[in-house]
Amino acid sequence: MNLLRDELHRIADEAPQIDLAERALKGARHRRAITLALVVATAVAMLTGGVVTVVTVVNGGLRGEGPIVLTPVPEVVPALPKKGVGPLARAYTHLCPPPTIDDTNCAGGRWRVVTTSGVTYELTAALGLRNVGKEVLLGPVAITQNGRRIAYYSEKQQTIEVRDLRSGRIWKAPLTISKDDLDGENFLRLSPDGLHLIYTNFGGRPRPYSVLIDIAGGETSALNGDWFPVSVGDGGSPVTLVRPYDSTTRIRVLGNEPVTVKDFTYSFSALGPDGRTLARIGSPRGRDAKPTPKRPRTIVTIDAVSGRENPEVTPQGIPEELSPSHLGGWVSHTEVTLLAVPALPGSGTPTLYSVNVHTGKTRQLRTFDSEITGVLPGLIG
Repeated sequence: MNLLRDELHRIADEAPQIDLAERALKGARHRRAITLALVVATAVAMLTGGVVTVVTVVNGGLRGEGPIVLTPVPEVVPALPKKGVGPLARAYTHLCPPPTIDDTNCAGGRWRVVTTSGVTYELTAALGLRNVGKEVLLGPVAITQNGRRIAYYSEKQQTIEVRDLRSGRIWKAPLTISKDDLDGENFLRLSPDGLHLIYTNFGGRPRPYSVLIDIAGGETSALNGDWFPVSVGDGGSPVTLVRPYDSTTRIRVLGNEPVTVKDFTYSFSALGPDGRTLARIGSPRGRDAKPTPKRPRTIVTIDAVSGRENPEVTPQGIPEELSPSHLGGWVSHTEVTLLAVPALPGSGTPTLYSVNVHTGKTRQLRTFDSEITGVLPGLIG
């Protein structure tokens, strides 16, 4: 879900030195409806082999004013077993049929997960796409980089749960999050072992809020809700946050002073194994120029403690029809994960790479059978 950062980017183009998180909320709900419309379309694409058939929104249904009507009826997959599940490759939302007369089906969409071996399950405990009153809700989901644990908003428990897929053990976060609080931008960031997480909400309450959760220890710590969460390490530290302004972005690794980069961006990796290095996707120069500059194809690393920035590096071997989209966790001290997606619809296959941040050398980790990737393990989205 990228609508908040899109809104912040638009605002930054309009006026410098403003409280971006505050102002973004005023326009975010309309843009959220647009984003969720794309969720609907891509969900249908999933069940038709990548081809959208018919999606009809009745009376502006995505804004809560009427039902969503679609064909064909989605296929059925089994519920996620209580235990014994292998690592996950991704999670995505999949539309389900309108309710039957006995209300056995759902209206909206449900979260599904796909294992690395290709088996698909329905994540029945998680809140999927819901048309509630005049708001569209979608519970947040995150997966650890190794794919073995998943965090999601439990509709029944009204909080975040973390589930170990092999053992079936479930940890419940020690805070209550009402459905009303999901009316806004919500972000989950998991530590590599899944036992610490950051939950940030940019719209469900009077002000943005963010909390660091020790889910095994049952403790919470407040974070600055005006900052966007990037990553959290095992044991709850280090915590990395960013806050874009007019044409700069501040980066803060908690316990250190913030540093500033001369770019407006949210496209960061998790903090590196050394506790200092962040990678980000390079930005096009002259973004106000006409025609619009092409999407960047470089990555940049920065010492998030000292502020020292390294020269841009161009990842090698990524086809021209793909563009770098998101970064994620690190697979070694020098390699970070990068998702490249089609620059134009239908022009290529989304592919996950590892990239050496010093040389640009890439290794292909995984390809996807659809342009819909959803939530990927460890990716910062």
